[in-house]
Amino acid sequence: MSLTTIIADADTEVNVRRTTQVADGQGGYTTTTAIILRRLPCRFNALTSKDLMLAYDKQKVFANYVCFLEYESNVREGDELIKTDDSRVFEVKLKMDWDEKKNYLKLAVLELDRVTP
Repeated sequence: MSLTTIIADADTEVNVRRTTQVADGQGGYTTTTAIILRRLPCRFNALTSKDLMLAYDKQKVFANYVCFLEYESNVREGDELIKTDDSRVFEVKLKMDWDEKKNYLKLAVLELDRVTP
């Protein structure tokens, strides 16, 4: 199954949230978060501890999931992926251009929060 098919068939969508600093009108700055991209289709795959050690040891990145999505240049390391049903929050730890043609992204992500119903 190709990556195009995997992403196209994915029933998961995420919003991308970024923490930024904005002027407060008093000459200073305040920190706020904003959704910068909405409803990106993606697919999450869990990493085993062996994959985690082999794949990310040189990068010093500790992640527990890999997220595949279509290439979006505005996604950065440190951004948060929020599932559209607000059930889970992930932090982007490593951004990789999967096919090196700027078609697909592979993101190593760490789960920060899970809301249980």
